[in-house]
Amino acid sequence: MKKGFIPVSLLFAVLAAGPLLRAENEVGFIERYALAADREKALGELVPGTEDYYYFYALQYENTGQKEKLAGIMEQWKKRFPNSDQRQVIENREALRAYPADPQRTLRLIKHRFGLQFNDQQEARDKKPNLPTKLDPQRIDRTVFLRWALNADDALNGFSVAALERLVRDKTPLRLEQRRALLRGLNRPDVPGLVDIIAADLQTKESRGFGEFGIHKALLPGQLDELAAKVPAIAESRAYVEARLRKLAPDGDADPEFNAPEREAWLDRLWT
Repeated sequence: MKKGFIPVSLLFAVLAAGPLLRAENEVGFIERYALAADREKALGELVPGTEDYYYFYALQYENTGQKEKLAGIMEQWKKRFPNSDQRQVIENREALRAYPADPQRTLRLIKHRFGLQFNDQQEARDKKPNLPTKLDPQRIDRTVFLRWALNADDALNGFSVAALERLVRDKTPLRLEQRRALLRGLNRPDVPGLVDIIAADLQTKESRGFGEFGIHKALLPGQLDELAAKVPAIAESRAYVEARLRKLAPDGDADPEFNAPEREAWLDRLWT
């Protein structure tokens, strides 16, 4: 290599690294703010409404004891950046600074921020335990759990089929959505009081008519007749008529195709 000759590749590397070297040596705002003789003036460099603007102004008001201004800017900051980590830093500083005057407030904030719980209790030796030996019947009674479950969920998701059937048998008062959820969950017709529940639902504006729920078509012949007596309008329903006709079909042991008396009896039932 000739003396005084700089390779082109090295020249490009130096030129490319120049901005990085200058950036590393450049004094940032935080240094200018910390070293400024007049920090209030240094704050003028910040863009209003930014996180840094709120942070450094809050820091300045805190350090100079300007409580009213600090409270005002903290309120603005919270509205603009509800989940700001930088704002939590200022809040934490304020809480620690205020500990001598109001220690309980500071401790409450620390417990909340870090999710701290102090549930342990001191164990006293040779002390007779004052603990219950049986469950309170008033708190574990079925009616208590039933009331809680009905208040908590209109969809009755926590009820088994057997529990739904018991609601029908016990004539438990239900809200409209709960009654429809009950009918949606039932699959056996042999439940006393079922026809009354279905009849009440069919007469509401929310009902889509007979056949909306599977339990409708599962009703026994006598239940279908009872339902038609309670809600005469369903006798004109195609779904109801088809369900009632299916209930008149011969049982699995009879063959109406080759058993003429059985076929005649079937047709008589249909005609009637």
